[in-house]
Amino acid sequence: MLEMRFGKNSDLPFILNLVRAGVATGVFFFSESNACNELEKELELVTQKHKANELGADFLFVFDDQATKKPVGFTLLTGRNDSAGFASHLEIRMFAIAAEDQGKGLAKEMLTSVIKATPGHRLDASCLPAAIKMMRLLTGFGFVVTDETRGGKKTFSTQIS
Repeated sequence: MLEMRFGKNSDLPFILNLVRAGVATGVFFFSESNACNELEKELELVTQKHKANELGADFLFVFDDQATKKPVGFTLLTGRNDSAGFASHLEIRMFAIAAEDQGKGLAKEMLTSVIKATPGHRLDASCLPAAIKMMRLLTGFGFVVTDETRGGKKTFSTQIS
């Protein structure tokens, strides 16, 4: 069983290790060499805003194993606006589980928690070609492909009510 909570600054080393592992396997991509440093700054700001009870468009969730209280995964959600500038949906920007915790059904539990935490919101997620497991997970939850680039990146979407 997992416990979903807001991410804290102390979680950033764990999260960034998962991101680096994802870059190495091709499930995450950064076009700039210093992008991981920029992501760290962005995540620090997200955690600081949450700690100060300030509103923001980003939501960083960490998932802890209830038995050990150790983090096993994380997701970063971002609120997106439509062409008129109104809030329209949430994007799952990042979603990762530690390698040693994969294959245990935790991704399903994590995505279920995200869906339950965001009732009535459309969720989108874009996957690079190497993110086969994530694509299967999204499809299994009823997400459908709404766009695909020539490079093979697929955008999945669903309306959650």
